[in-house]
Amino acid sequence: MKSPLVSLLFLLTSFYLIITIILFFAQSYFIFFPREIAGYQYSFLKQFKSNEIALDHDGISLHGWFIQNETNPDNPLIIYYGGNAEEVSQNLHDLDKFGDHSLLFMNYRGYGKSEGRPGQDALFSDALFIFDTISKKHHISSEKIILMGRSLGSAVAIHVAGQRQVKAILLVTPFDNLVNVAKNHYPIFPIRYLLRHPFRSDQIAPGITCPMLAIIGKQDRIIPNERSLTLVKQWGGNSDHVIIENAGHNTISNTPGYWVAIHQFLSETAIR
Repeated sequence: MKSPLVSLLFLLTSFYLIITIILFFAQSYFIFFPREIAGYQYSFLKQFKSNEIALDHDGISLHGWFIQNETNPDNPLIIYYGGNAEEVSQNLHDLDKFGDHSLLFMNYRGYGKSEGRPGQDALFSDALFIFDTISKKHHISSEKIILMGRSLGSAVAIHVAGQRQVKAILLVTPFDNLVNVAKNHYPIFPIRYLLRHPFRSDQIAPGITCPMLAIIGKQDRIIPNERSLTLVKQWGGNSDHVIIENAGHNTISNTPGYWVAIHQFLSETAIR
C-alpha cells in the first residue's frame, strides 16, 4: 500500500504533466486572443469605408484600413502592428494624434474581418507581404516607412525591420523574446522546450540599424521592464526608451506621456 507521501507526489507529478501537455498543445490560446470588431465600432467606422482594404495572401483575406496622405521624409507612412488581444480599428479614434502621417492598420489573421488563424510564422509572412504590397502599389519607398508595434506587435515589427530597410521603428511595451516572458509567468515549466511561437526578437535586434524608441509602462505586469530594457540594449542602431510612470501594460496609451514620447520621436525622426 502506497504511503500518503508517495500518493501525494504521484498526484502532483500527474498534475504537473497534464498542465505541461496542455501548455504545449493549447499554447496558441494562451498567446493569441483574436477579437472581432466591437458592435459599437460599426457606426464609427462608417466614415472610414473608403479607407478599408482587403489583401489576399495565400488564399487568406487580410483586412484593415489605409489612411493615405502625402508621404515624404517629413511625413512617412506608419505601419502599425497590434497586441495579442487588439482589434486595430480602435486606433482610428486617435488619428488626429498622428498628425499628417499616412497610417496602415491591418488586423492579424483571425482578428477583425481578417480570415485564418494566427501564429508566429503566419504573422511574420503576412506582415512582409502587406509591407511589400502597400509599398509597391502606392510607390512608397521603404525609407519613408516607420514601423510601430505594440506588445506582441513589437516582435512583428522587428521581424519586418530585420528584412526591410525602414526609416525608424517605434515599440510599445516590447520584449526580447516570448520565452523569457513566459518563464516569468510559468517559472516551473520547461518553457524553452514547449514554446512553438517564441518570437525571438533578441536574435534579430542586433542586426537592425534604424533608430528605435521603446515606450515602457513602469507598472507593466505582463511584460516585465527587464525584458523591454534588454531588447533596447541589444538594438544594433541608435536606441532609446521612455518609461511612463503609473502606466500598466494595457493603460499606457491612455497617459499623456505616451503621446508626448511618440510626437517627439516622430519629430526627431523627420529631421534625420
